[in-house]
Amino acid sequence: MISISRGRILIYRLFDVAPEIDLAKIEERVKAGTRRFKLSRYGYTKALEIANPPVALELAPFSSGYFGSETKVNVLAKAFDFGVLSIAFDIAIPQGTPIAELERVVRELDSDPTVDSKAREYVDGLMESLGPAIIGPEIKEDFLEDYTIIYLEELGDGLKPGEFLERYDPSRLLLYEARELSRFTREETLRHSFSYYPEDLIIVHVDNSLIIDPSGSFDLPDILEFANAQIFELRYYDRVIDKELKWIYSRISGSRGASFLRLREYEKLARRIVRTVTDITEVTERVNNSLKVTEDIYYARIYRTFMAVLRIRDWETSIREKLQIIMNTYNMIHDEISIRRAYIIELGILILIAVEMVLAF
Repeated sequence: MISISRGRILIYRLFDVAPEIDLAKIEERVKAGTRRFKLSRYGYTKALEIANPPVALELAPFSSGYFGSETKVNVLAKAFDFGVLSIAFDIAIPQGTPIAELERVVRELDSDPTVDSKAREYVDGLMESLGPAIIGPEIKEDFLEDYTIIYLEELGDGLKPGEFLERYDPSRLLLYEARELSRFTREETLRHSFSYYPEDLIIVHVDNSLIIDPSGSFDLPDILEFANAQIFELRYYDRVIDKELKWIYSRISGSRGASFLRLREYEKLARRIVRTVTDITEVTERVNNSLKVTEDIYYARIYRTFMAVLRIRDWETSIREKLQIIMNTYNMIHDEISIRRAYIIELGILILIAVEMVLAF
């Protein structure tokens, strides 16, 4: 039976809390216990270029009985400059835990509602303590991202990743399944697997990842967390654009008619459209440019693949197309404004002519 000698479960909850977070102010307010996100493996640091590294904060731990006994859960928060707060619960796996027990605990954690509520408690506390560092604070109540990483540093009996894959199907762990899965499901789930040394392995999936790495480095979890934060923010602004489009359509449909008295209302609508496009373009550009791949090496490949798994191109295309629809709407409104202004000018000319004729007679 396969067992775990050393490892942890990392549970992430991401919240959109503001349009922007001033990371420098966070460091000023909380001098102790803060650190900037930094990749520790020197050989790969050139692979990724981070424009404004997030600030990490160690929060008070708590205890829970996830493995049948009181287990200490360490808590780490990260603040991203584009308005995202991430809460990570670090749950140590007891030495000698059978893989079947790990499967059970991971399944329970996936459906445990207390994880969300506990993460929300920490976010509320951070919002209060960070104060002016959160610019335009507002927690989006119905918008939350979750992700789980199973991080195994050492397998029982010195088992290597290659032997582990021969004796066990990790897709069961990643899909929270207890039954044996089909070959197709297994191959599809394990399709995005990477290994640099014979001792390490990472399998990335849309909802979770499995990492086997004896070094215990947090580089890969940090990269996956950063990618999740980027996609999370793009998803949020895609939804913002949807709401803005509905509002614009409602205003247009409520302003039908040829009356030039609607001119000022159209002008206000046009100004709001321009402001919306400008604001969303600015924030999405900041999100997209917050982390860049500069060299095609190990970490860079993992990052690019994971972003593809999270459908980065789909979200970017969706936002771009909707912004184009908004701009087309703006052009339509601008044309309508021009027409109505022409009506006003023509009407003014007619009135002047009529006045002159009355005066003449």
